[in-house]
Amino acid sequence: MKGIIHLLPVLLIALFFSLSFGFDKSILSELLTEEIKKSTIDKEVQIGQIKFIGLALSASPQENATHFEPKGNCIPENLKIREIKRPSSIEFTFYCGRSLYRAIANYEVLIPLYVTQRNLRRGDKINEEDIIEIKHPLSRIPSGALTDKNSIIGKIVKKIVAKGVILKEEHIYQGIPVKKGSRVNLIINAGHIMVITEGILKSDATVGGNVRVQCFHTGKEVEGKLIDKDKVRVSL
Repeated sequence: MKGIIHLLPVLLIALFFSLSFGFDKSILSELLTEEIKKSTIDKEVQIGQIKFIGLALSASPQENATHFEPKGNCIPENLKIREIKRPSSIEFTFYCGRSLYRAIANYEVLIPLYVTQRNLRRGDKINEEDIIEIKHPLSRIPSGALTDKNSIIGKIVKKIVAKGVILKEEHIYQGIPVKKGSRVNLIINAGHIMVITEGILKSDATVGGNVRVQCFHTGKEVEGKLIDKDKVRVSL
């Protein structure tokens, strides 16, 4: 028992040094991320598991051929991509000290999503300061999430959206919204004849979408396309 107690400090010191001077994969992940962005993938990625599969070149004949993972605190350099095996796996080599190692890594392509910075009300116009960009793995993007900032800025909120929510198509009007009851010019085309009159929208609509309009002069409802915020075209 006394022997075990005497050995305990030695074991703890050995454990400390093994943890302190173990190979740091974070530097390797950063190098690989940069190389992937330079490759045909050309996107920002998140590196997952890295598996060492062999020594391509040993530092000396005495080095064990089964010693696949770098030891100590050597710094990886001269990383080269060998093969993109499938959309989420890549094989590469790198030097650590004088040895050349081979490894395989899993990765996820990251896509920008946009999260609300404040509570948004129906009818609010979305400005730059209302959203923040986050990076999200492509394989786990929520259905309908908006990934293009230009499709968000300046758009009108369709319904209440709480702070901290990922913006989706269902949250905003893609066109310019026009409210039910708005007065519009009604442009009626019948062959070579065009008649311009006035009417009132019978429902909320967006520019570019179809809408029903009640004509002031006849009282009848017709269906047309909202071509501007105050113009509806009807083809008979």
